[in-house]
Amino acid sequence: MVFSEIIGGLLYAFIGSAYASWLTQEFDNYGNKRSLFDRSKCDHCGETLKLYNLIPIFSYIFQGFKATCCKKNISIKYLITEITLALIFIYIFLDIEFLAYGILIPLLFLLIFIDEKHKEIPLWLNGLILFWVLINLSFSSVNLITALVVATTLLLISFIFQKIRNKSGLGMGDIILLFSISLYFGFPTIAYLISISSGALLLKIILTRKYKEQHAFGSWLAGGFILLILFQEFYVFVN
Repeated sequence: MVFSEIIGGLLYAFIGSAYASWLTQEFDNYGNKRSLFDRSKCDHCGETLKLYNLIPIFSYIFQGFKATCCKKNISIKYLITEITLALIFIYIFLDIEFLAYGILIPLLFLLIFIDEKHKEIPLWLNGLILFWVLINLSFSSVNLITALVVATTLLLISFIFQKIRNKSGLGMGDIILLFSISLYFGFPTIAYLISISSGALLLKIILTRKYKEQHAFGSWLAGGFILLILFQEFYVFVN
């Protein structure tokens, strides 16, 4: 029994670290024209990596933290993210109910980093988040109405802003993300999340004094989504 639990924990750790490696690759290669099925390549010289280069955590250590093709240092972010998600998935193995969130939360972190860097949310990433919401939520007509009202209102505001200022005030990616979050939380939680995220973004703008620059909003929404999930799952559950 103990042996099977150890094997199960190691298997979950491997899945988590592989998931982390894929997410990191997607962030590093975002914006590059490549197929989803393209083989991973070296960050420095672009050479296609061998299978033994792709074993999470172990390849990094056994290669001496260097690429085997060009001998340049491999970014430590791979090791950090792979170990982090490996530990999280070991926890999931011990408490399988957290599996759904173990899949969603890393996707939301990927969204945060991409949106902050590129000021846009990939359609495929929004699609994965919406799909997660649909399969992990008992259907609620009230939540659906809330999500439709939120999305319609934001589309109208974006259209009016576009006509008046001749530029986009809110991206379609943000609207799709808000639709997914509204569908999951419903009212009034979505109102709290929008208020908190807007306030946090406004504070950032004031502190950085970058009033005329474009700022990512989806990243703050995703961050608020993560915090509310953790609050509901841990704090509310304990109390």
